[in-house]
Formats: sequence, C-alpha cells, structure tokens
Amino acid sequence: MNVLLSTIILIVGLWSYLLYTSNRRYFNRITEGLQAFDCEALVTVAIPARNEELHIQECVQSLLKQKHRNLEILVLDDNSTDATASLVLAMQQKDSRIRLISGKPLEEGWRGKLFAMQQLYEASKGSYILFSDADTRHTPDSISYGLALLDSQKGAMISGYPKQIARNLSIEVLVSVMLFNPALFVPFRFQAALQWPLFSMAIGQYLLIKRETLASLGGFESIKGQICDDVALARLCAKRGHRQLFAPMQRALQCEMFTSFSQGWKSLERSINGVVKQGLLGFLLILLIVFVLLLLSFAPILGVVYGVLACSDQAFLYPFLGSTVGCLLLFTTWKRCATYFGFSSQAGRFGPVTILLVVLMYLNGLVLRLSGKGFIWKGRIIS
Repeated sequence: MNVLLSTIILIVGLWSYLLYTSNRRYFNRITEGLQAFDCEALVTVAIPARNEELHIQECVQSLLKQKHRNLEILVLDDNSTDATASLVLAMQQKDSRIRLISGKPLEEGWRGKLFAMQQLYEASKGSYILFSDADTRHTPDSISYGLALLDSQKGAMISGYPKQIARNLSIEVLVSVMLFNPALFVPFRFQAALQWPLFSMAIGQYLLIKRETLASLGGFESIKGQICDDVALARLCAKRGHRQLFAPMQRALQCEMFTSFSQGWKSLERSINGVVKQGLLGFLLILLIVFVLLLLSFAPILGVVYGVLACSDQAFLYPFLGSTVGCLLLFTTWKRCATYFGFSSQAGRFGPVTILLVVLMYLNGLVLRLSGKGFIWKGRIIS
C-alpha cells in the first residue's frame, strides 16, 4: 500500500509538471506578439447585476475607458434590493452608451444569472457580446485584447482568468482553487485543437462570444437549469462545433470575487458541484479524484513519515523518495502556476491547503444537494 500511495503521488507530480509546462508554453504562444485587431464592430458589454452597489460604478467606469470605442454597456438590474439600479441610471444620464435594463421576475426552470444573461442577449445589438461580472475592473485594452485573441485563434468564444484581488491571504488561498484546472486537470493546448466538452472551461468574469455563435445555440435556453453557467456555455459550444478558447486575461481585467472567506466558500462550493458531471459513472470518477486529492493534500506529511521510517527500515526508502519527488514537482509547479496567474508567492506556498479546500467544498456541497437544502446565493436557493 505504501508503494502504491507514493507512486500515485509521484505520477501526479510528474503529470502536473508536464501539464503546466505545456499549458504555459501554449498561453505564451497565443499571447506574445499579439497583433492589434482592426475591428470597428459594435461590442455589447453585458453585465448581470444583483445587489452590486459596492462594485457597479467602478466596473462601468473602467469600461467607458476602452480603446475600442464602438460599444454599448448593458447592465441588467436583477431585482436588486440595494442602490444598484439608481447608480446605473445616474451613469446612463451622463453617457448614452450605458443602458439600464430592469430584470423580469425569475421564470420557472431558469437559474437566476442565466435568465439575466438571456435577457441581456435579447436586448443586445453588438456583433460581439462580452459578458462580465459587476465586480470586475477592465483595463483600456480589455475588449481589444479579447477581439485580437478571437481573431488570431479563429475562435467563436473566449474566456480566461482575470488577475484576482484578495483582501487577505485566507481569501487568496481559497480563490486559488482555480489553479486546479491549469495545474492538474486541463491540457489547454490539446483542448484548443480537439475541443473536448469535458475539458471546456470558462469563467463568467470575462466571456466574449460572437453574436452569431450565441444565436446558433439558441441563446441560453438549452442550459437554463445549469448551476455553473460559464462552463456549461463552453461545453455547449464545443458540442455544437464552435471553437471555444481559454487564455490568460490578467492584462485585460482584475476582479475581487469575494470580500470574505465565508462568501467565497459558498460561491466556490456551488461552482465546484455545478461543474461536476452527474450519473453513476461520474460519481465513481469523482470519488476516485477525491481520494487522490486527499492523498495529495497530506502528501508532504506522508513524505516526512516515510522519511522517518526509512531511517530504520529500507522498505520505506522508495515510498520516501517517490512521495518526496512527487511533492516537490507538484507544489513547485503549483507555486509557479500561482505566480503566473497573478497570485502572491505566499498563496502559492499553500498548495496542499488549497487542494484540501477543493475536497471539503465538494463534499460539503454534495451533502447540501443530497439533503435537499441546496445552495443559497444572493438570496436565492439553488438546488
């Protein structure tokens, strides 16, 4: 058993190193030397907003500074109970590119954000639609950068991680669970070429899609009940033959996803459970992944134990070497990945803790779903 456990750690460490190295080279290839895309097309920036009075003004103001001038900014007030609508209305009166949309009451069968995105799509006029969250701040090149990537890679939709802003280290360690995809799971180079739905990734903070693509998908109707709206849209694109891409977006925008650890926990456990495939086979696969992730989170401790035992028993020499080399490869890679995506080196050192948080959030979310309690997000119950 000790040989098996240490071998698993070693294999995952090697996989992580090779995967991230490939992903990093792919990201560098598509972004370095990127030529400006001379495009005069109308771009709609679509922002679903529910109780976002703390963020909405800075978000919209950053979008008004875009180098791409031909744009409209639509903000849908999703039945907010704060000052979101009045703040947007005041900005609308100063700039005709801004338009406030009053959201309809949530219709049966729809998830709240997806229903808001559908209304924004129906109200939009642009040839391209950039869906973005209210807690983002865009650089002046944000839209131009996304359009250039879409053009150079012949894509229909593109998304990617912004630079994440965290108020303290605990929140930053929590948010860094997103590094699971580039460091352990998704081979983005091959995904771009083969378009596997399973590996299709997106994040709602930056989701740029051609209008004709979204129209051919029938808007969001076919995924209206999905919990994880962004990944569901990416997978739908891949299934329907529309080239969807994932790229670094740190130079395009930044985002403060959460203001507290508890807020982040609730949101991320919903997202993690929402993205997981259902069914018996999917459940068994997840159990296997949970076991491996638990092993990885305690691998440094296990390596120390094997080291102590190896001093008196040579039978533990391979488990010690295998687990140690695996840990070094995995968590050095995790730290490199964290730095690349704009996280602090401190957060990058907490790889084992972050991986354990992924497991705990999934298991807690699973209990909530099986018990029928569901998730509560922005005042709505998501079952």
